Amino acid sequence: MSGIHLKDLNAPLTALELLFLEHPELPAPTVGMSTVYPGRLQLAFHDDPADFEAWREALDADPATVGMWLWGDGTGGALTLFTTYAGATVELFGYLTLPARQEPVGEAA
Repeated sequence: MSGIHLKDLNAPLTALELLFLEHPELPAPTVGMSTVYPGRLQLAFHDDPADFEAWREALDADPATVGMWLWGDGTGGALTLFTTYAGATVELFGYLTLPARQEPVGEAA
């Protein structure tokens, strides 16, 4: 056995329960918890930055703390936020698909 028990996930489970009770109207995320980091709650959203923003507001997190990563090929990226809520570290991820970049068109002579 790993030595981690369900009770060790109390912080993220409690945070998720409180968020559910206080904000049942929020968009449903992909939820993750890990025995490696038992105090963390991971919430992910795909292709809709409005869902990420709704959760950021519900968590009362400062917009200046949001990070943004772009994939090397320019086709997508992620918004990231790390905050605390109800004793848990909450990791918010918003995965984005970006429109294809248009090649510049040369000027006509």
